[in-house]
Parts: sequence; C-alpha cells; structure tokens
Amino acid sequence: MVLTLSSPYIMHKGLFIWMIVCVPRILFAQNIADSISIQNKEKNKSAKTVFPFMFNISSVFYYTQDSKIDKFLGKYGYTQPQQMPVGLRFELAGIPFGGNMVYGLNAGTIVSRQDIVTADISLGIYYRFIHTKKISVLSGVAIGEHFDRVVLDKGLPPNLDSLAIKYNTTLSLHRTGFMVEPTAKFFWYPLQAKKIRIGFFTGIYYNMNFNSRWRVGYYPHGDDTFKNLRKPTQVSTIEEHGWAFSTGLSISF
Repeated sequence: MVLTLSSPYIMHKGLFIWMIVCVPRILFAQNIADSISIQNKEKNKSAKTVFPFMFNISSVFYYTQDSKIDKFLGKYGYTQPQQMPVGLRFELAGIPFGGNMVYGLNAGTIVSRQDIVTADISLGIYYRFIHTKKISVLSGVAIGEHFDRVVLDKGLPPNLDSLAIKYNTTLSLHRTGFMVEPTAKFFWYPLQAKKIRIGFFTGIYYNMNFNSRWRVGYYPHGDDTFKNLRKPTQVSTIEEHGWAFSTGLSISF
C-alpha cells in the first residue's frame, strides 16, 4: 500500500507535530499577556492607594515635670503646670515614592492654663512596618529644640526685682534645649477617596529635653529678640524625661 500526501495518516501526523511545536508558544504568549495584565492592574491599584503627604493634628498629654521651676512659680504666685499638661501638636509629613520611610516636621505647644510658655519644633524620621489600605503603624525618632519662657509680671525674688527696677521693664526667664523623642504611632483611615483619606491616630512618645540653664532678660519693645542680662536667676535647671500620649486627626493626600 502506498501512502500519499492526502493520506489521513500523514494529515494526523502533521497535525500532531504542529500541536507540539505551536501550542506551547501560544500558551507561553498567553501567560506573558496575562502576567502583564495582572501587573498593570496591580500597578494601577497601588497607584490609587499612594498618598505622598500627610497632615496630623493632635492633643498631647504630657507626664514630664520640672520640680525646680514648679517650685519657683508656686513661691512667687505664678500658675504652675497641671499634673498632666495638655498640648496641641501639628505635623506635616512626606512619604517619598510611596515607600515605608516617613519624614516629618513637628511643632507643638502647651495649651492648658499655666504661666510657663512651652513649645518645641523637631524633624522626625519614621519607618512604616505595617501598612495596609486602612491601617498604618510606624515608629522612629524626632530630634529638635525645646523652648520655655516665663514672663515675670508677678512676684520676683530680690535680685530679679532690682534688675526690673534698673532696666524699667518686665523681665522674663528663658531657656532652650536639645530634645530627642522616640515615637510609635498607630493610624486608622475609615474614610477614603481617590486622592485623599481621613482617619484617626494615637501616638506614644518618650520626651527627653536636655534644657540649657535659665537665663534672665527681657524683650525690648517692638522686638521679639530676647536680650540676655547675664545675671544669676536662682532657678536650677533640670533635664525633663517622661512619657507623652497623643490622639488626633490624620489627613493623607
């Protein structure tokens, strides 16, 4: 029996060879197309959830105390800080390239009633070790400057009273110091849109304020620059260490 090109055997054999050669290529090409499609979908999905900027505003409850200045304030009729002073803090943070590193500028002040003005400003660097669509947890450290001021418009010790008479002005106590603040923060975002999300956060801080000595001086009329008189104040300086807790509103955009 002679087989011809039109023989069913030849046709079946040719079809079998074509399937062996071509089908894997088709399947491989399909896998590549599917892979690219999935990657594009994931990329588009992640792009919608990247928020490179964050603004936080919070109330802060401080447990740090300075017994030296508190004693001075109480002795001469000034309002001492409360057992747990309440502050207000603002933070503007950036998250480059949608990564896990967060860089922030912090500014805060005490708002509860007292005769000592306290404020701080710092730069923070944090790492987001948990980051989902609605939850973020980060930790890091902020480093900056701490500032205290007491306007001596009430009672004065004799040595400062004579200075007030001599310069015919209202004196102030003033000090600044280096601050370090290890931090952990937890964020929850229940409200989300394409370009903004709004949520709440809580923070735990350990304040370490390395204050300089108290200086006595005054602020010339119409000038915010402190003029140091370089006189002893009889107020001891203490380094303040202690816990602080915050809770507030967070907006990512």
